[in-house]
Amino acid sequence: MKQPLVSVIIPSYNSKAYLKDAVASALNQSYKPIEVIVVDDGSTDDTRDLFPDFEAKGVSCFYIKNGGASNARNFGLEKSSGDYIQFLDADDIIAPYKIEKQLAMMQKANADLSYVPWLYFEETINESIKTQFRFSHIDHSKIRTGKELMISYGMENWFILTVSWLVKKELIEKAGYWNPAKCPNDDGEYFSRVLFWAKKVICSNEVLAYYRKTPSDSLSKLNSEPKIEASYKSFLQIESLLLTCLDNRLMSYPKRMFYMQYKLVKNNYPDLAKRAAHNFDRIKAPSFLGNKPYYWKFINLFGLYNGTKLYKFLQPIWRLLKRN
Repeated sequence: MKQPLVSVIIPSYNSKAYLKDAVASALNQSYKPIEVIVVDDGSTDDTRDLFPDFEAKGVSCFYIKNGGASNARNFGLEKSSGDYIQFLDADDIIAPYKIEKQLAMMQKANADLSYVPWLYFEETINESIKTQFRFSHIDHSKIRTGKELMISYGMENWFILTVSWLVKKELIEKAGYWNPAKCPNDDGEYFSRVLFWAKKVICSNEVLAYYRKTPSDSLSKLNSEPKIEASYKSFLQIESLLLTCLDNRLMSYPKRMFYMQYKLVKNNYPDLAKRAAHNFDRIKAPSFLGNKPYYWKFINLFGLYNGTKLYKFLQPIWRLLKRN
Protein backbone atom coordinates (compact mmCIF):
# COMPACT_ATOMS: atom_id res chain seq x y z
CA MET A 1 0.00 0.00 0.00
CA LYS A 2 1.28 3.45 -0.93
CA GLN A 3 2.47 5.48 2.05
CA PRO A 4 0.91 8.94 2.53
CA LEU A 5 3.00 12.00 1.73
CA VAL A 6 3.73 14.41 4.60
CA SER A 7 4.38 18.09 3.86
CA VAL A 8 6.55 20.09 6.28
CA ILE A 9 5.81 23.82 5.84
CA ILE A 10 8.44 26.22 7.22
CA PRO A 11 7.68 29.97 7.14
CA SER A 12 10.74 32.12 7.75
CA TYR A 13 11.29 35.81 8.40
CA ASN A 14 14.81 37.01 9.22
CA SER A 15 15.59 33.61 10.75
CA LYS A 16 18.66 32.77 8.71
CA ALA A 17 20.60 31.95 11.88
CA TYR A 18 18.14 29.20 12.80
CA LEU A 19 16.63 28.02 9.52
CA LYS A 20 19.33 25.42 8.77
CA ASP A 21 18.52 23.59 12.00
CA ALA A 22 14.79 23.56 11.28
CA VAL A 23 15.26 22.32 7.71
CA ALA A 24 17.76 19.67 8.84
CA SER A 25 15.31 18.36 11.43
CA ALA A 26 12.68 18.04 8.70
CA LEU A 27 15.02 16.35 6.22
CA ASN A 28 16.29 13.95 8.89
CA GLN A 29 12.87 12.48 9.59
CA SER A 30 12.85 8.72 9.72
CA TYR A 31 9.54 8.72 7.89
CA LYS A 32 9.48 8.81 4.10
CA PRO A 33 7.95 10.06 1.79
CA ILE A 34 8.17 13.67 2.88
CA GLU A 35 8.33 17.06 1.20
CA VAL A 36 9.87 20.14 2.81
CA ILE A 37 8.65 23.60 1.81
CA VAL A 38 10.44 26.79 2.91
CA VAL A 39 8.63 30.10 2.45
CA ASP A 40 10.82 33.18 2.96
CA ASP A 41 8.41 35.91 4.06
CA GLY A 42 10.30 38.88 2.62
CA SER A 43 13.37 38.50 4.84
CA THR A 44 16.07 41.19 4.82
CA ASP A 45 18.84 39.01 6.31
CA ASP A 46 19.85 37.23 3.07
CA THR A 47 17.91 34.09 3.95
CA ARG A 48 17.71 33.35 0.22
CA ASP A 49 21.46 32.66 0.23
CA LEU A 50 20.55 29.32 1.83
CA PHE A 51 18.20 28.31 -0.98
CA PRO A 52 20.74 26.65 -3.34
CA ASP A 53 21.94 24.27 -0.63
CA PHE A 54 18.36 23.50 0.45
CA GLU A 55 17.20 22.92 -3.11
CA ALA A 56 20.11 20.57 -3.75
CA LYS A 57 18.68 18.44 -0.93
CA GLY A 58 15.21 18.44 -2.43
CA VAL A 59 13.66 21.31 -0.47
CA SER A 60 11.15 23.52 -2.31
CA CYS A 61 12.05 27.17 -1.60
CA PHE A 62 9.94 30.25 -2.25
CA TYR A 63 10.39 33.98 -1.64
CA ILE A 64 7.27 36.13 -1.19
CA LYS A 65 6.51 39.70 -0.19
CA ASN A 66 6.37 40.15 3.57
CA GLY A 67 2.89 39.46 4.86
CA GLY A 68 3.36 37.67 8.15
CA ALA A 69 3.85 34.06 9.20
CA SER A 70 0.21 33.10 8.67
CA ASN A 71 0.27 34.39 5.11
CA ALA A 72 3.47 32.43 4.48
CA ARG A 73 1.88 29.26 5.89
CA ASN A 74 -1.08 29.74 3.54
CA PHE A 75 1.33 30.05 0.62
CA GLY A 76 3.04 26.86 1.75
CA LEU A 77 -0.30 25.07 1.95
CA GLU A 78 -1.08 26.06 -1.63
CA LYS A 79 2.25 24.61 -2.78
CA SER A 80 1.94 21.42 -0.73
CA SER A 81 0.88 18.02 -2.01
CA GLY A 82 0.89 16.11 1.26
CA ASP A 83 -1.85 14.04 2.82
CA TYR A 84 -0.64 15.26 6.22
CA ILE A 85 0.79 18.64 7.27
CA GLN A 86 3.51 19.49 9.77
CA PHE A 87 3.83 23.23 10.45
CA LEU A 88 7.36 24.04 11.59
CA ASP A 89 8.52 27.56 12.45
CA ALA A 90 12.01 28.45 11.23
CA ASP A 91 13.48 28.57 14.74
CA ASP A 92 11.95 25.33 16.01
CA ILE A 93 13.06 21.69 15.66
CA ILE A 94 11.27 18.35 15.40
CA ALA A 95 12.72 15.07 16.65
CA PRO A 96 13.80 12.52 13.98
CA TYR A 97 10.95 10.13 14.79
CA LYS A 98 8.20 12.72 15.29
CA ILE A 99 6.34 12.26 12.04
CA GLU A 100 6.82 8.47 11.94
CA LYS A 101 5.47 7.95 15.46
CA GLN A 102 2.58 10.39 15.19
CA LEU A 103 1.50 9.13 11.80
CA ALA A 104 1.56 5.49 12.94
CA MET A 105 -0.62 6.37 15.93
CA MET A 106 -3.02 8.37 13.79
CA GLN A 107 -3.43 5.57 11.27
CA LYS A 108 -3.94 2.95 13.96
CA ALA A 109 -6.58 5.05 15.74
CA ASN A 110 -8.08 6.48 12.54
CA ALA A 111 -7.36 9.97 13.94
CA ASP A 112 -7.19 13.16 11.89
CA LEU A 113 -5.09 15.12 14.39
CA SER A 114 -2.31 14.36 16.88
CA TYR A 115 -0.07 16.26 19.28
CA VAL A 116 3.03 15.68 21.42
CA PRO A 117 4.75 17.36 24.39
CA TRP A 118 7.66 19.70 23.74
CA LEU A 119 10.75 21.18 25.36
CA TYR A 120 11.91 24.80 25.32
CA PHE A 121 15.50 25.47 24.29
CA GLU A 122 17.71 28.43 23.40
CA GLU A 123 20.82 27.24 21.56
CA THR A 124 20.80 23.45 21.23
CA ILE A 125 18.24 20.84 22.20
CA ASN A 126 20.91 19.15 24.31
CA GLU A 127 20.67 22.17 26.59
CA SER A 128 16.88 22.19 26.65
CA ILE A 129 15.23 24.16 29.40
CA LYS A 130 13.79 21.57 31.74
CA THR A 131 10.33 23.02 31.50
CA GLN A 132 8.20 20.76 29.41
CA PHE A 133 4.56 20.08 28.96
CA ARG A 134 4.20 16.38 29.58
CA PHE A 135 0.52 17.06 30.31
CA SER A 136 0.93 15.04 33.51
CA HIS A 137 -2.29 16.45 34.98
CA ILE A 138 -4.33 15.60 31.86
CA ASP A 139 -6.11 12.31 31.27
CA HIS A 140 -5.70 12.06 27.50
CA SER A 141 -7.83 8.95 27.26
CA LYS A 142 -10.83 11.21 27.92
CA ILE A 143 -9.92 13.59 25.09
CA ARG A 144 -11.27 12.03 21.93
CA THR A 145 -12.41 14.97 19.80
CA GLY A 146 -11.19 18.47 19.03
CA LYS A 147 -14.06 19.99 20.98
CA GLU A 148 -13.21 17.90 24.03
CA LEU A 149 -9.63 19.16 23.75
CA MET A 150 -10.81 22.79 23.77
CA ILE A 151 -12.93 22.08 26.84
CA SER A 152 -9.83 20.64 28.48
CA TYR A 153 -7.90 23.82 27.58
CA GLY A 154 -10.46 25.89 29.45
CA MET A 155 -11.05 23.60 32.41
CA GLU A 156 -7.50 22.34 32.97
CA ASN A 157 -5.53 25.45 31.93
CA TRP A 158 -3.07 24.31 29.27
CA PHE A 159 -2.35 24.67 25.55
CA ILE A 160 -0.44 23.13 22.64
CA LEU A 161 2.21 24.78 20.46
CA THR A 162 2.13 24.78 16.65
CA VAL A 163 5.25 22.60 16.37
CA SER A 164 3.53 19.79 18.32
CA TRP A 165 0.76 19.06 15.83
CA LEU A 166 0.50 16.70 12.88
CA VAL A 167 -2.66 17.35 10.88
CA LYS A 168 -4.50 15.43 8.20
CA LYS A 169 -4.86 17.56 5.06
CA GLU A 170 -8.58 16.75 4.85
CA LEU A 171 -9.04 18.38 8.27
CA ILE A 172 -7.14 21.48 7.17
CA GLU A 173 -9.39 21.78 4.13
CA LYS A 174 -12.40 21.93 6.47
CA ALA A 175 -10.78 24.48 8.77
CA GLY A 176 -9.68 26.79 5.96
CA TYR A 177 -6.67 29.07 5.68
CA TRP A 178 -4.78 30.84 8.44
CA ASN A 179 -6.00 34.37 9.11
CA PRO A 180 -3.33 36.51 7.39
CA ALA A 181 -3.73 39.40 9.85
CA LYS A 182 -0.67 39.60 12.10
CA CYS A 183 -1.75 38.47 15.55
CA PRO A 184 -0.01 37.02 18.64
CA ASN A 185 -2.80 34.43 18.80
CA ASP A 186 -2.74 33.42 15.13
CA ASP A 187 -2.04 29.78 16.01
CA GLY A 188 -4.68 29.74 18.74
CA GLU A 189 -7.34 31.08 16.39
CA TYR A 190 -6.34 28.77 13.55
CA PHE A 191 -6.13 25.58 15.57
CA SER A 192 -9.45 26.39 17.23
CA ARG A 193 -10.97 25.98 13.76
CA VAL A 194 -8.97 22.82 13.20
CA LEU A 195 -10.13 21.40 16.54
CA PHE A 196 -13.70 22.43 15.82
CA TRP A 197 -13.75 19.96 12.93
CA ALA A 198 -11.50 17.26 14.42
CA LYS A 199 -13.51 14.09 15.01
CA LYS A 200 -10.62 12.08 16.43
CA VAL A 201 -7.61 13.46 18.33
CA ILE A 202 -4.75 11.43 19.75
CA CYS A 203 -1.71 12.25 21.92
CA SER A 204 1.73 10.69 22.03
CA ASN A 205 3.09 11.36 25.51
CA GLU A 206 6.69 11.57 24.29
CA VAL A 207 8.72 14.73 23.76
CA LEU A 208 9.15 14.98 20.00
CA ALA A 209 9.15 18.76 19.47
CA TYR A 210 11.43 21.61 20.51
CA TYR A 211 10.44 25.26 20.74
CA ARG A 212 13.27 27.79 20.58
CA LYS A 213 13.09 30.82 22.87
CA THR A 214 14.73 33.76 21.10
CA PRO A 215 15.41 37.37 22.20
CA SER A 216 13.64 38.67 19.09
CA ASP A 217 10.50 36.65 19.72
CA SER A 218 8.34 39.72 20.29
CA LEU A 219 5.23 39.11 18.19
CA SER A 220 3.82 36.75 20.81
CA LYS A 221 4.34 39.30 23.61
CA LEU A 222 1.42 41.59 24.39
CA ASN A 223 3.63 44.69 24.57
CA SER A 224 1.59 47.09 22.43
CA GLU A 225 -2.04 48.09 22.01
CA PRO A 226 -2.26 46.75 18.41
CA LYS A 227 -1.08 43.29 19.54
CA ILE A 228 -3.51 43.28 22.45
CA GLU A 229 -6.33 44.38 20.15
CA ALA A 230 -5.50 41.71 17.57
CA SER A 231 -5.50 39.00 20.24
CA TYR A 232 -8.74 40.31 21.70
CA LYS A 233 -10.47 40.12 18.32
CA SER A 234 -9.21 36.57 17.80
CA PHE A 235 -10.77 35.57 21.14
CA LEU A 236 -14.10 36.97 20.00
CA GLN A 237 -13.81 35.02 16.75
CA ILE A 238 -13.17 31.80 18.66
CA GLU A 239 -16.10 32.54 20.98
CA SER A 240 -18.43 33.13 18.01
CA LEU A 241 -17.38 29.85 16.43
CA LEU A 242 -17.93 27.84 19.61
CA LEU A 243 -21.30 29.45 20.32
CA THR A 244 -22.65 27.54 17.32
CA CYS A 245 -22.21 24.28 19.25
CA LEU A 246 -24.68 25.02 22.07
CA ASP A 247 -22.31 23.37 24.58
CA ASN A 248 -21.60 25.74 27.44
CA ARG A 249 -18.52 23.78 28.51
CA LEU A 250 -16.78 24.95 25.32
CA MET A 251 -17.07 28.55 26.50
CA SER A 252 -14.54 27.82 29.25
CA TYR A 253 -11.90 28.02 26.50
CA PRO A 254 -12.43 31.66 25.38
CA LYS A 255 -13.10 32.50 29.03
CA ARG A 256 -9.59 31.26 29.83
CA MET A 257 -8.11 33.35 27.01
CA PHE A 258 -9.70 36.55 28.32
CA TYR A 259 -8.32 35.70 31.77
CA MET A 260 -4.82 35.19 30.40
CA GLN A 261 -4.94 38.51 28.55
CA TYR A 262 -6.12 40.23 31.73
CA LYS A 263 -3.14 38.79 33.63
CA LEU A 264 -0.59 39.68 30.96
CA VAL A 265 -1.62 43.31 30.41
CA LYS A 266 -3.00 44.47 33.77
CA ASN A 267 0.20 46.25 34.83
CA ASN A 268 0.90 48.22 31.66
CA TYR A 269 -2.54 48.50 30.05
CA PRO A 270 -5.12 48.69 32.88
CA ASP A 271 -7.99 49.83 30.65
CA LEU A 272 -7.48 46.94 28.24
CA ALA A 273 -7.14 44.60 31.23
CA LYS A 274 -10.53 45.80 32.47
CA ARG A 275 -12.01 45.04 29.05
CA ALA A 276 -10.58 41.52 29.12
CA ALA A 277 -11.86 41.04 32.68
CA HIS A 278 -15.33 42.26 31.63
CA ASN A 279 -15.43 39.65 28.87
CA PHE A 280 -14.30 36.97 31.31
CA ASP A 281 -17.22 37.93 33.57
CA ARG A 282 -19.62 38.14 30.62
CA ILE A 283 -19.08 34.52 29.63
CA LYS A 284 -21.21 32.46 32.00
CA ALA A 285 -19.25 29.24 31.88
CA PRO A 286 -17.14 27.10 34.23
CA SER A 287 -13.42 27.84 34.59
CA PHE A 288 -10.23 26.21 35.80
CA LEU A 289 -10.26 28.93 38.46
CA GLY A 290 -13.05 26.97 40.12
CA ASN A 291 -10.22 24.85 41.55
CA LYS A 292 -9.39 27.86 43.73
CA PRO A 293 -12.69 28.06 45.66
CA TYR A 294 -12.02 31.20 47.71
CA TYR A 295 -10.65 33.18 44.77
CA TRP A 296 -13.51 31.92 42.60
CA LYS A 297 -16.06 33.21 45.13
CA PHE A 298 -14.51 36.68 45.07
CA ILE A 299 -14.55 36.69 41.26
CA ASN A 300 -18.21 35.68 41.14
CA LEU A 301 -19.18 38.28 43.73
CA PHE A 302 -17.15 41.26 42.53
CA GLY A 303 -16.02 40.40 39.00
CA LEU A 304 -12.53 39.38 37.88
CA TYR A 305 -10.93 42.85 37.99
CA ASN A 306 -12.22 44.04 41.38
CA GLY A 307 -12.45 40.56 42.88
CA THR A 308 -8.78 39.88 42.19
CA LYS A 309 -7.74 43.18 43.77
CA LEU A 310 -9.82 42.55 46.88
CA TYR A 311 -8.66 38.95 47.17
CA LYS A 312 -4.99 39.96 46.97
CA PHE A 313 -5.55 42.78 49.45
CA LEU A 314 -7.04 40.40 52.01
CA GLN A 315 -4.53 37.56 51.58
CA PRO A 316 -1.83 39.07 53.89
CA ILE A 317 -4.47 39.72 56.55
CA TRP A 318 -5.63 36.08 56.38
CA ARG A 319 -2.05 34.86 56.69
CA LEU A 320 -1.52 37.08 59.75
CA LEU A 321 -4.72 35.86 61.39
CA LYS A 322 -3.71 32.23 60.77
CA ARG A 323 -0.37 32.78 62.52
CA ASN A 324 -2.15 34.23 65.54
